[in-house]
Amino acid sequence: MKILMIFLATASMAFAQSNMYPRVKVTGDNVSIRPVPSTDCKVLDRAMFGQEFLYIDQTNDWVAVQAPSNLNFWVFGEYVENSVVLPKKLNVRAGPSQNYRVVTILLREEELDVRGEFNGWLKIAPPKGSRVWISADYTELIERPKPKVIAEPEVEPEPEEQREPVVAEVNEESNAETPAFLMTWDKTRKQGRYDEYPGIIRRATPGLYKLVLKAETFEETICLIKGDPKQMEEYLNYPVLLKGKIYWVKDVDVPVMIPDYIIPNPILSE
Repeated sequence: MKILMIFLATASMAFAQSNMYPRVKVTGDNVSIRPVPSTDCKVLDRAMFGQEFLYIDQTNDWVAVQAPSNLNFWVFGEYVENSVVLPKKLNVRAGPSQNYRVVTILLREEELDVRGEFNGWLKIAPPKGSRVWISADYTELIERPKPKVIAEPEVEPEPEEQREPVVAEVNEESNAETPAFLMTWDKTRKQGRYDEYPGIIRRATPGLYKLVLKAETFEETICLIKGDPKQMEEYLNYPVLLKGKIYWVKDVDVPVMIPDYIIPNPILSE
């Protein structure tokens, strides 16, 4: 556990800068894979020694990893048509009954990989957001090679008086509800690059939110977020994947993202 937490502290820095997703290696044999971080639930599968998973989150003595593709999850068939989700939200369960645990939630119009049917329930492949849990006592985080640091050419800054303050643009509805946040471009950095970051949404300064990587004892801010407050509040304190353009402003160490997409409970990929 101590080794895992020490590495998480260093891994988050490289992760924020390189988008390299950390992986977990299983250190025991026949380790239980469960739908929730508790022994008081059905075992979904067994992990073998040396098997690797993509790391998603950690809580107490459990590690959340991406659900392996060999697992089968279930949704109620009446809420699916032509493999597309019909309601606004649909529970995905570990088995074909409401007695089974919810492993993730799908949103309207998401497509499913249907594998079969049983008693009105559809058997599906693990969709976006499917996470399972393994005891942290039988896992270790795999250290990735640190990315090479390439020195950027120095850019002579323009005189201060020529720099004009810029307000990050959002939609009209967001402007009507949130005070404008005054920012000044850092003209020495490349602006408007499209990128994606996973993390958990938290509140920051008025009119802004932030995306953080969370471990058991610390949080690392990945970027600030300028978006629709209604959407941000809906996913507040929730694991998401943000996709959008990033901008750099003066006196801020992390970029500011204006998200185009918010994917809840993402499955990470390399």
